[in-house]
Amino acid sequence: LLLSAFFLVLLLPPAPASSQPAEPQPTQSSPPSPSPSPSPSPTPVTGLNQWGAVTLFHGLPSDRVHAIAQGPDGVMWFGTEAGLAKFDGRRTQTVTINGLSTAHVLALQSDQEGALWIGTEAGAARLVAGEFEAISEIAGNAITAIITPERGRVVMATEQGNIFECRVQPDGSRQTTPLLTQPLQSADREHPGPLVFTSLAIVNKRVFAGSLSRGVLAIEDGLAREMETRASAFFVRALQTDASGKIWVGTRVKKDEPGLLTGAEFSRLARNEIPTGTVTGVQNIGRDIWVATDGRGVFLFPEQKKVQRFTFDGTAGGLRSDHVYAIFRDREDVIWFGTDRGVCRYDPNAARVEAVGNNPESNFVRTLYQTSKGQLLAGTNRGLFVYDASASLWNPVSDLERNIIYAIEEDNTGRLLVGSASGFYVGSKLSADANLQSQTFNRVEASSGSADAVGSIRAIAQFRGGVYVASYGRGVEQLEDNRVRNLWPSDSTIPRDVVSLFADGDRRLIVGSASDGVFIFDGTEVKPEPAFAKLKGSTVRSILSTPDNSLWLATNRGVYLCKANSECILAAPGFEARYLARDATGKQNEVWCGTTGSGLLKISLDDQLGPILSQLDAEQGLPSQNVFAVRSQAQADGSSALLIGTSRGVARYQPGRATPTLYATRVISKRVHSPGELATGLSLEYPQNSLLLDVAAISSRTFPEQFQYAFTLADSRGAVIKQKLSRESQFIMEGLTAGRYRVTARAFTKDLIASEPMSFELSIAKAPFPWTSTALAILLALALLALLWAILERRRIAATSAALVEANSELADARLNLANEAERERRRIARDLHDQTLADLRHLMLLSDQLPANGDAGAGKQLDAGVLRTEIESISQEVRRICEDLSPSVLQNVGFAAALEFALSHAVQDAPPEKQFEYEFVCDESLEEHARLPANVQMQIYRIVQEAVSNVWRHAGATHVKMTVKASPAGEFYLQLKDNGKDFEPQEQQNSRGRGLANMRARASLIDADISWEKLESGGTVFTLQLKRAAASRPS
Repeated sequence: LLLSAFFLVLLLPPAPASSQPAEPQPTQSSPPSPSPSPSPSPTPVTGLNQWGAVTLFHGLPSDRVHAIAQGPDGVMWFGTEAGLAKFDGRRTQTVTINGLSTAHVLALQSDQEGALWIGTEAGAARLVAGEFEAISEIAGNAITAIITPERGRVVMATEQGNIFECRVQPDGSRQTTPLLTQPLQSADREHPGPLVFTSLAIVNKRVFAGSLSRGVLAIEDGLAREMETRASAFFVRALQTDASGKIWVGTRVKKDEPGLLTGAEFSRLARNEIPTGTVTGVQNIGRDIWVATDGRGVFLFPEQKKVQRFTFDGTAGGLRSDHVYAIFRDREDVIWFGTDRGVCRYDPNAARVEAVGNNPESNFVRTLYQTSKGQLLAGTNRGLFVYDASASLWNPVSDLERNIIYAIEEDNTGRLLVGSASGFYVGSKLSADANLQSQTFNRVEASSGSADAVGSIRAIAQFRGGVYVASYGRGVEQLEDNRVRNLWPSDSTIPRDVVSLFADGDRRLIVGSASDGVFIFDGTEVKPEPAFAKLKGSTVRSILSTPDNSLWLATNRGVYLCKANSECILAAPGFEARYLARDATGKQNEVWCGTTGSGLLKISLDDQLGPILSQLDAEQGLPSQNVFAVRSQAQADGSSALLIGTSRGVARYQPGRATPTLYATRVISKRVHSPGELATGLSLEYPQNSLLLDVAAISSRTFPEQFQYAFTLADSRGAVIKQKLSRESQFIMEGLTAGRYRVTARAFTKDLIASEPMSFELSIAKAPFPWTSTALAILLALALLALLWAILERRRIAATSAALVEANSELADARLNLANEAERERRRIARDLHDQTLADLRHLMLLSDQLPANGDAGAGKQLDAGVLRTEIESISQEVRRICEDLSPSVLQNVGFAAALEFALSHAVQDAPPEKQFEYEFVCDESLEEHARLPANVQMQIYRIVQEAVSNVWRHAGATHVKMTVKASPAGEFYLQLKDNGKDFEPQEQQNSRGRGLANMRARASLIDADISWEKLESGGTVFTLQLKRAAASRPS
């Protein structure tokens, strides 16, 4: 960055100290005055803004530059003694020429196809499409001059006494042949050897060559013929023809001798008496001839003007050396000089200052005007001046001396109208040969003559055939019969500080005031216009329209743009705008605006970007930052030149017309793209959605920091996504969604000349189907599901384990209870056997003792056999009862349903009389078919029913018991035992010493059955046993 900044400082050297007095007093500055023939003096340079340089500091491989050329892309090529250098306006790069052994470049030439031909001490090469191709047929020859007289033909002169012609075919093939059958020898006795050719020219379709020691030779039919000249010229260094066909020959002479010969033919060449010294080069530029010398600087021979000379001293160092080897004009008319101290550039169209008068007040220019007869007038703070083009001088108009001139206009009859601080003047009708210096004027309205005096005429306009003037302090007035009549305002309370007028066709006259904005005069009355409401309270000093019927207004707030049927916008805010002018061609929607303190502005209206602003100020050659008048003049070549009136004189400036070259320097996404990829478009793979575009523009008259770059990003439908206009050459596109885009870039020079748009397609890929992500997501989901399942399973297992522990505990309790119950049953049975059965058996034994021995009846009492039978049957019945209690055979004998009814009826039989009850048994006929209970389950249900019925007659004291048994087709078993006895609370029985309820629950848990007790509202208890899917119950 530091090197770049220093380079720009060298290219734009500061103005000399002598030209910087304090504002607003201008300095006297005279235009370049060509020296008289035959001994011209150096032309004084008015501003170093026209000069620049490229030296070793900027990257040149050598300061000695022998050849200069320009490629079709605007890049400058410099041939130096240390190699070929490429200069793109920003940096200088040394380029290696493949195929050539030496780097000493002697000649450069671009052909009609855009190829660059390079001549070196070791041969020649050409640069085509970025590739160097050595001309092998002339390898080893030092190439001193190259010309391209026509498309596909290149002629090269050598130091080895021969000239070669290279023919390039449309297919790219080439054929190189010598134009001489044998090399020529030098006629210099001090330096014998091959003849050194120095220059080439085509005259009347014949090839002529300049040589050292043998003068000018005509090359024809393989032979060389020396041309006889009136003035002897043996050591020829340059050969050229001008636009009229005149021949110019530069020779080697002593330092102060004339070295230039001119003439219509070689035989009539005459020596030009200007002491040029040794001529190293002659260039035909337009209709002028530029001559480079070795030690005497550069001479300019205009077609109809005096000779000018540019030297190191005369240009204040702008031309870095008087030893000049090459002259070249680029496509923007900038002149480049190759010297022994680098490359110098000279812009003849840059701002050049002219003094109008001989004192500061006469150089304070307020208005510029060109009459219908072509005379150019300047109104200053000290009178009116007319320009004499032949003498390049401004001459005063004697009748208006010492007047402050604000406005100049012509009426329909050709009379010159002048508005000044001392009043309104009307001159006589103008003629083509009229001498305006002695023109007399009639004053039709008087004022005091001071700058802000009441009655000073600030503007003149013609509207509907009449002449209207803006009279400061009096308002709008109309000229009638050499008298002025006030039109507005009629009321003295309304401010009358009118400072500008503009006739918008015949539709309306626009009036600008110093404090109240804009008013409209429609031919009848002056009134405010709502469309200009934004300008209320501003000072409107100048008004102008462009071809698109837009109005531009210069105000103290800046420049306003007012389009038809739309609101006024501030196109150039923050400037003290003074004057507006259009281009002389009048075809473009752009204006020039003079300002106070900011120089000259150019505002261009772009269809897409809106107003674009550029600035020309003192750094670029203006004598002052205060510009009060601008005049655009059409040139013969179709261009336009600006005449700029400032507080320090007049400046002439010719805006550039050449379009700059725009190219991409960097294109970066995830990787660095080659600029060549833009031609086919860029496709960014997912997930790339950002792109950085860096561009650069080339223009000889616009320095890199002066370019403005416009970028546009549009989607596939053409809608603008992002737009940028700035001096930054980078455009960042971020966060783009998937789709196709078009990127467009343009560059604007300091004169707002737009480059050709650089456009390319940009495609952002959609996100592909995320197979990997989806697979990972699925795996993650499965893992989460597995984790959830594991958690649930763990909880279930934990719950199951807890339930299993509880079940095991209950089962252990149930087993213990069953074991205890079994033990109690055994004790009961033992008691029954001991108390009843054994007693019965003992009684039977006692009865048996009563039987006679051996059947012999004794004398004792006889035992009745019936008694014995009854006793035996009783014992048998008791044993059968005990067996039935141990294992009820009724389940196997009569079935499950009947066994349940038997349990109910048997309980009634076993109950004491006072506790017996009536019972009712209800059972489904399809119980056995639907339930299909295993034997062990039937046994447990039977035991539960026994215990439940036993509880009823033991504790409830019921008189009626109903048992309901049923089974659903799905296998669910349901049993209900309802009594009308006392209420029963199972919770109250938990702490009792009985084990009946615990045994019932234990037996129910063994078969996965649910048992419950419920009180009835009418009294009594309902016992319920429910077994789901009874057929699937596990065995006990």
